[in-house]
Amino acid sequence: MNEYTLYLYMEFFIFSIYLIFIYLLVQIWFLWKDIEKTDLFLKSLANESFFRKNCINVFLFSSFFIIHEFLEGLKIPNSMIYFEFIEMMAIVTLLLFVYNWYKVLKPFAKKKKFLEKIN
Repeated sequence: MNEYTLYLYMEFFIFSIYLIFIYLLVQIWFLWKDIEKTDLFLKSLANESFFRKNCINVFLFSSFFIIHEFLEGLKIPNSMIYFEFIEMMAIVTLLLFVYNWYKVLKPFAKKKKFLEKIN
């Protein structure tokens, strides 16, 4: 497998991660409308492990992004694959961040029946 083919596979994987990311963001947006915010904060958002996971994900995303930009500025020949891999890891950490939020918000959403939304 040559470098360009591997690059194309990585780009396809990054695009699919973006689609999953957008799907989770839309789900969080819909969940946020039906959540009682006071219960959510007291039970989950003040949790130390949730805060720690978010901090780690933001730190990793920032680190991968900075490493990607720094190495890209060095103009190393034939390093396109490494840049794409670092970019992919940054997007994966961003996806983990959003998934962590989705997992926390999901139990707090009020279940509404379809007919109640119409009326």
